[in-house]
Amino acid sequence: MGSRFRALAWGTREDMLVKYEPNPKHKPIPTPGRRGSICPSGVDGPRLLCDSVQAGQKRYATDGQHAYCAQCHDGERHLWHGYPVSWAEVPPSIVSGWISKGLVDRRTVKRIARRAR
Repeated sequence: MGSRFRALAWGTREDMLVKYEPNPKHKPIPTPGRRGSICPSGVDGPRLLCDSVQAGQKRYATDGQHAYCAQCHDGERHLWHGYPVSWAEVPPSIVSGWISKGLVDRRTVKRIARRAR
């Protein structure tokens, strides 16, 4: 059973090598311990990580509808996992960059941010 969470997907970035490893805490299945925010079904975690933008110790990505954050949970092996976050948690400069590149629509960000209040 645990092997389904050991599969790695590699993404290369110009600044470093990053590897995606899903965290069962963000999946809609029973797991012991703390629960994290649940990722929507069909999310391509490896692709989001590969396309992410680094800000401090975290990386941020969007699928055009939702915002995601990734954190490195194993610095020696460069393993990262990601989870959905509110638009308010993404640095405004990153959101602005996504809007200017057409990765997300300004109305989508505002509509979803309004619903979160």
